[in-house]
Amino acid sequence: MALTKAFKDTIQTRAQRYPAHKALLQEGIEFLLVGDVDTGKAVLRDCIRVV
Repeated sequence: MALTKAFKDTIQTRAQRYPAHKALLQEGIEFLLVGDVDTGKAVLRDCIRVV
């Protein structure tokens, strides 16, 4: 099944609409960059689910 909207566009739209999402997105990426992949993925999942 094809997605109707690009994933990247969806995340960017949510981050712009909800400032808290932007903070969650940044936090998730920071965890990934320091090597804590499990926590980073969990935070990013939360960021995507919350709306």
